[in-house]
Amino acid sequence: MNSEQILLDNWRYLTPEKQSEVLDFMEFLRHKHNREREVKLIQPHMSNSERVKQWIDWAESHPKNSPGLPDVALSRDSIYD
Repeated sequence: MNSEQILLDNWRYLTPEKQSEVLDFMEFLRHKHNREREVKLIQPHMSNSERVKQWIDWAESHPKNSPGLPDVALSRDSIYD
């Protein structure tokens, strides 16, 4: 049995409150993983093209369906508020 099946089998026995806790923990782990990847991006020996590639990879690792910033958030006036 693979780890995904084990997780699913155990998930079914949890109360909704415990399932919510598991989801929160998974979100924490994903955030921690992303932060660790960000730290690895800062390497002084990398060339500019390597840094650009890593930045693009990082940007593409985020969900595509997340809401963007409104235009007003990027306006010159709001930047200096």
